[in-house]
Amino acid sequence: MMNFAAKHCLMILIGFWLVSETAIAADSAPASDSYLITKVTDGDSLRAGDIRIRLHGIDAPEMKQKCKFADGNSYHCGIAARNHLIKLIQPPTEIRCQTITKDRYGRFVMRCFKAGIDLNAAMVRDGWAVAYRRYAKDYIAEENQAKALKKGLFAGAFQKPEQWRREN
Repeated sequence: MMNFAAKHCLMILIGFWLVSETAIAADSAPASDSYLITKVTDGDSLRAGDIRIRLHGIDAPEMKQKCKFADGNSYHCGIAARNHLIKLIQPPTEIRCQTITKDRYGRFVMRCFKAGIDLNAAMVRDGWAVAYRRYAKDYIAEENQAKALKKGLFAGAFQKPEQWRREN
């Protein structure tokens, strides 16, 4: 049998565990749920009201980033990438997302789907984002396909978004 001090100590530990589990749950998005997308921030970031979503495993050009068409003329590829994601989602609309993690900026990193289509994969396959190899290997095949077909960014010349951010 446990003595009073041991029981008391065990009750305190259980209490701390319950409080910490509640705090984690309150700070986390559900593992998989529907979200009403209210804004497409850029080619790899969304908002569902106050919830900020970063698409897992992909990296799209920044809004101020410029790329070149095959003929050498420049265009705002960050805006083009955002517009492509808007076209895929057509906000305001509900999509389903699976939470992967939370990033250092407090955004939920997610894999998202609309009508069964993996939006992350579609952005890379359509050439408006690259596989973000630093964080995941999920979309390398889609990137290779976009390169081979010269789709989106791959139709001309561009700097990888990660490198562009470092230099700008």
